[in-house]
Amino acid sequence: MEVKRVIGNRRSIRYYLPFRPVERWKVQKMLQAARLASCVGNVTVARAIVIWKDQASPELIKAITPPLGYQQMQTAPCFILWYHDKMSYEVNKWIDDLKNLAEQRRIGEDVEATKAIIERNLRPAFGAAWEQMAVAPLAFMDVGQAVAQATFVAWDEGLGTCLMSSPRLEQIGKLLNLPETAIPVCLMSVGYPAESWEAGGQTSKHPFEEIFFEMQHGKPFEEDSQVVEEMKQEGMLQEPAPLPWRDAELKYLSHALNLEWQLAIPGLAPREGEG
Repeated sequence: MEVKRVIGNRRSIRYYLPFRPVERWKVQKMLQAARLASCVGNVTVARAIVIWKDQASPELIKAITPPLGYQQMQTAPCFILWYHDKMSYEVNKWIDDLKNLAEQRRIGEDVEATKAIIERNLRPAFGAAWEQMAVAPLAFMDVGQAVAQATFVAWDEGLGTCLMSSPRLEQIGKLLNLPETAIPVCLMSVGYPAESWEAGGQTSKHPFEEIFFEMQHGKPFEEDSQVVEEMKQEGMLQEPAPLPWRDAELKYLSHALNLEWQLAIPGLAPREGEG
């Protein structure tokens, strides 16, 4: 499928077919896509643990359950915990990663000269700052890029996904044998959608010109209406949610999957008539 249509078709799926397992080879493709994502200095900060629900203990499922994830946790057969390991930025590893880029002819023109510059100029600077850089926004951006590529590959393979909030390290660290240098970023549910792929339409986002600027903040990057029409034709921009039949679909899914109406927030119960 063309990449722009994958972006347009993708939805955050919250209702899955609980009886249909996810093939291991499809998850492998997702992880491979994440591994190939762009990252600073080729340090590859993104890490992931695949959790098969039918093999997980009740204690683990409880620990990874986010506040807003009732439908996903009840129906998805697979979850992926994405996390960042601060030791990816450890200075000796980082320097080796940069030298590896030189050997692959990805940076510099002369391999040995580039390695010498890395040792002379970068090692002292990175040696003094790598621990701060390991928790800087740029590091977490790289995890996001990896997760995004995994998301698109999942959709291209017919799977649905949904990113949920990050479990707390102290709740899951021992259960998953995570190192102390791990920083959980998000939990992803994975499965075959029980809801239609449209999921009631494309989720509306903030207006384009309110979030993108040109040359300075406050000067909108103006949209070209012809480009907008092209993106609609290519399937990247689609009918916004909610489509007329969405309410009926949600009621059907709740009954078919035997789910209660709830957001899984402690103390929040469904109002009368919303079961």
